[in-house]
Amino acid sequence: MKTGGRHVARAKGFMLVEVMAALALLGIAFAGLSPLVIVTLQGVDTARRVTTASEFARDKIEDIRSLGYASVVGGSDTVTESGTGASYARAWTSAAGPSANTKLVTVTVSWTARIAHTVSLQTIVAQ
Repeated sequence: MKTGGRHVARAKGFMLVEVMAALALLGIAFAGLSPLVIVTLQGVDTARRVTTASEFARDKIEDIRSLGYASVVGGSDTVTESGTGASYARAWTSAAGPSANTKLVTVTVSWTARIAHTVSLQTIVAQ
């Protein structure tokens, strides 16, 4: 196109320098987000493990509650999560309850994933 004897060039698309600058800015932004993604994934894994440990503790409490009062005693075992194969140590204790003819049962599930974790649930079993 001519205007006043000059050629006016139309800009079509982007120049290589602009594309490289945009890629550099995106690279910096994504590098800044990577620690956030790592922390989020670790938090999700910890939450999944706490939920699994709580389920194992609840299952044991249900087993204990289905026993007779005289059969409620302490013990321990190891349970494995299906799918991941993660192992959890489970221990339960029986102590005198808050009133006559009751027992206070505490179930503790523990595991180690970078650091030691523990989940505990309690219930009262009556005669």
